[in-house]
Amino acid sequence: MQKQAWLFSMTATVLGAFGVLLRWLQCETIFDAETGLPVRGAFISYLLVVVLIAFVAGLWWLAGKMNLDGAREEPEDALALPCRETGWALTAAAVVAGGGAILMFFTKNDMLLRITALLGLLSAAVLAMTPSLPRWGGFGAFLSVIPVVFFCLWMVVFYKQNSTNPIVWRYAVQILAMAACLLGVFQLSGYVFYRMKPRRAIFACGLALTFALTVLMDETGIAARLMFAGWGVGLGVMSWVLVRNLDPEKAEQ
Repeated sequence: MQKQAWLFSMTATVLGAFGVLLRWLQCETIFDAETGLPVRGAFISYLLVVVLIAFVAGLWWLAGKMNLDGAREEPEDALALPCRETGWALTAAAVVAGGGAILMFFTKNDMLLRITALLGLLSAAVLAMTPSLPRWGGFGAFLSVIPVVFFCLWMVVFYKQNSTNPIVWRYAVQILAMAACLLGVFQLSGYVFYRMKPRRAIFACGLALTFALTVLMDETGIAARLMFAGWGVGLGVMSWVLVRNLDPEKAEQ
């Protein structure tokens, strides 16, 4: 299953890199230099929409091509880290996400954003501990819900700040990235509650990686970029872990 794990993870990463390039080109070309308004009917905007839909369809198809009959039945086995380096990568991603949350807390004056940042810092710690959560029983299940609440709150606060912005292209893709990350942490939380859905979880974590990378060139603060980068990589690592832990012998049977 290691080959499939690398195939899916690298595909999500390459799609994210292509998304970064396309999103950067869009931001550089569609906005009028004098008015700051986007050019109506720009080809690259339509192309970005089509490409993002293709990303979703492609990752869902690729996740479905795997033999998921070998999915582990116990959350401890499904989320276990295959090697020490994987733990380091997950911890590094959590540190980056936590650093972004700390920076957001100290650079924003809005109380809701500060509460979101504190919840984001706690969620980053939960991300690093995700493989261990099933062993903690009810407390682990409680912790697994914190990132879900964090992304729900971040989406609401972010949209509230931008709801009066007439230029939807300035923030729409970021909301999609938050939604993808929310879907990823929600599916991972399902493992701790013994509601495992391997295909959905693998797909959601890979999609979070792709969309989080896509928005890294958006005109947003460094704090948000760090949080997107950390969560994107962290959930990408977890998608690799889920595929890597599929049991090939059980799948053959």
